[in-house]
Amino acid sequence: MLENYRLTLVRPACDPNSVTLGAVVEFDEDVSEVLPYLNATLKGCRYYPDGPFLRFVYEGRAVTLHARHFTVGRLADEAEARQVVEGVARLVNETWARRDRIEPSFKRGTEVTALQVFRCLPRTNCRRCGEPTCLSFAARVASGLAGPEDCPPLAEPERQQAAAELRRLLGLT
Repeated sequence: MLENYRLTLVRPACDPNSVTLGAVVEFDEDVSEVLPYLNATLKGCRYYPDGPFLRFVYEGRAVTLHARHFTVGRLADEAEARQVVEGVARLVNETWARRDRIEPSFKRGTEVTALQVFRCLPRTNCRRCGEPTCLSFAARVASGLAGPEDCPPLAEPERQQAAAELRRLLGLT
């Protein structure tokens, strides 16, 4: 289904000095038919049939898959970008190949908001995640650019319940 693609690396427009890159991956094939099958099999994804597009996290990176392109963030360099792109292409192709064994889901996704994520965080503004505040970290989590594992305080024994709640909210459990 997804065979050939064109990869363009970009720096985030909001942070041109960012050390991470984003990728825009364009392809000639229309992959919109696979979206309901991916929606049925991927945990924590968000499906938007009106687009249509699907948002999900792949190897800790936010991916937004449209009919003829997808975007992915938090990439270190071109080699890592190609590795992640190949993995997403494999995921699409393998899901399409198994579609006869998958009940497609047309259930519309609901976005997790930064405020919902923030309520699960320790709210200490410790900066150990690399962000200046817990709210800015929550925004990164809500957009799929970070995950619960990126908040060191959530790994502490006394915060296991909050960590579990955040994973549930994000559809990771």
